[in-house]
Amino acid sequence: MAVFSLSVAALLGIIVAVVAFADTVAAALATANEFIVGNLGWLYLWVVFLAFVFVVYVMIGPWGRIKLGGPDTEPEFTFWQYLVMTFTAGLSSGGLEFWGPVEPLIHYGTRPPYFDASAGTWARMADALQYAIYHYGLSAWATYLVFAVAISYYVYRKGAPFRPAVILAPFVGVDNVDGPLGKLVDALAVVVTVSGITVSFGLGISQFASGLSFKWGVGLGQLGRIGLILLVGVLFLLSVIAGIQKGIKRFADLNVVLLIGLMAAMFAFGQATTLVNLTTQALTGYATDFVGMSLFFAPNGEATAWLGSWTLFFWPWWLTFAPMIGIFMARISKGRTLRELVFAGLFGSFALTVPWYAATGGSALLLQTSGAADLLGVYESSGLEAVGFALFEQLLPYPAVFSAALLLLVVSFLITTLDSSTLSIAMMAAGGEESPSTINRLVWGLMMVLLTIALSLAGGMPVLQSFTILVGLPTAVLCAVAMLGMLIEFEREFPILTESDNEESERSTPTGPSVQQQRQSAGTTSDD
Repeated sequence: MAVFSLSVAALLGIIVAVVAFADTVAAALATANEFIVGNLGWLYLWVVFLAFVFVVYVMIGPWGRIKLGGPDTEPEFTFWQYLVMTFTAGLSSGGLEFWGPVEPLIHYGTRPPYFDASAGTWARMADALQYAIYHYGLSAWATYLVFAVAISYYVYRKGAPFRPAVILAPFVGVDNVDGPLGKLVDALAVVVTVSGITVSFGLGISQFASGLSFKWGVGLGQLGRIGLILLVGVLFLLSVIAGIQKGIKRFADLNVVLLIGLMAAMFAFGQATTLVNLTTQALTGYATDFVGMSLFFAPNGEATAWLGSWTLFFWPWWLTFAPMIGIFMARISKGRTLRELVFAGLFGSFALTVPWYAATGGSALLLQTSGAADLLGVYESSGLEAVGFALFEQLLPYPAVFSAALLLLVVSFLITTLDSSTLSIAMMAAGGEESPSTINRLVWGLMMVLLTIALSLAGGMPVLQSFTILVGLPTAVLCAVAMLGMLIEFEREFPILTESDNEESERSTPTGPSVQQQRQSAGTTSDD
C-alpha cells in the first residue's frame, strides 16, 4: 500500500504542476535536459553499453543454463507466443511504427556526427539506416533484460515477489527487500515507468492525428487529441477485462500480423534487392562500429545537441521502461532458461526490428535520393509524424488502405503498451502480486492518460523529450545496481571464476529458509 500511495501522490503532483505551471515546467525541463546531456550523458552511454555486455555473457556463458523454476516446470506459452509478447511489449513502448519510416531519413538529411559520408552517396544512406537500427537494436533490449534477468531469477529461484526492489537482494537478502529502501525503489520504478509511457502515448496520438490530417484532411485539434487519448483508454479497459490470455496476447498477435503485412507490402512494391543490399551494409557497419557508436560523445555544441536529440533521448527512454518490461518478461518466462529469456529479448525482437527499418526507412531513403518523392520536404512542412503516410502514398497501391492499416497498428501498439505496462506497474504497486486486481490496473491506466494529456497541453514533443531524459536518470542508476548485484549473486551461487562446472552444479540449488520448499524442488539447469 505504501508503494501505491507514494507513486500515486508523486504522479498527481507532477500532473498538477505541469497543468498549473506549464511554462515554468517546460523551461525547467529544458534547463535540466541541457545539463544532463552535457554533464551526465556518459552515464547513459556506459550503463547501456555495459548492460549489453552483461546480458550477452549471461546468454552465452554457463549462467544461461539456469532454469526459471523447478526441473519439471513447463512454460506457460509456446515459444512463438513468448517471442510475440516479448517483442510487442517492448517495442510498442518505443514507437517502432512511428520512427521506422522517418528516423533514417532525418539522419540522412542531418548527418550523425559520428560519420562523415557526403550527401547523396550510398555510404550516407547506409550510415543513416545503421544509426536508426542502432537506436532500436540490441542495446535497447539489453536494458530491459538486465531487469528481466534479475527479477525472473529471484522470483522463480528464490521465491521473491515481482518487484523491481529485488535488485537489492544480492546486497540485503530476499527477506529484507521489503524495507523502506525497497519501497522507495518500487515507487521510483512506478513513477518513471508511467512517465516514460507518456512519451510513447503522446507520439502515437500525434502520429494518428497526423495521419488523419495528412491523408484524409481531418484536423482533430487539441480537444480532439484529448478525445483520442480517452478513446484509446477505453479500448485498453476492454483489453484489461479480457485478461492476459485474451487481451495482451490477441493484441500482440494483431501487432505482429499488421507489422509483417506492411513490411511485406513495402518489399513487394519497392526495390527489394536494393533494400537488402542497403540493409546488409548497414548491419555490417552496425557490427563493426558498435563499440564506437555506443561510447561516442563529442563535447562540441553541435555534436552534443545531436546526441541529446537522438542517442541521449532514446537511452533514457528505454531505461524508463526497463523495470516494467523486465517484470512483464519475468511474468511470461516461467519454465524458460535465462538463455532463452535473453535470446528472445535480443535476437527474437531484432529479427523483426531490422526488416521493419529496412522496409520503411530504407524505402524512404531510396525514394528521397532517387528524386521520386521529397519526403524530407514532407518532414519539414508536416512534421515527422506524416512521413510514414507520405511514404505509403508514393510507394504502395491503394495507399488509403495501407494508411488505415498503419493507423490500426498505432492504436493496437498503444493498447498493448497500456495493457502490458499497467499489468507490470500494478504488480509493483501491489507488492509483487502476480495477478493484481483490475481496479489496480485501471488506476495506473488513468494516471498514464492524465499525464499524457497534461504534458501534451504543456508543449508537446519538446516537453515530452526533456521529461524523458530527466526521469531516465534514476533508472540508469538502478540498472547499474542490478547488474552489479546479479554479478555478485551469480558468482556466489554459480561460481565460474573459482570452481569447475561440476562444483558449480553441486552448488546450484539456492538455499534460504523463506522459500525452503522451492529450494528442494528447483532444478539447476535445463537441457540446451
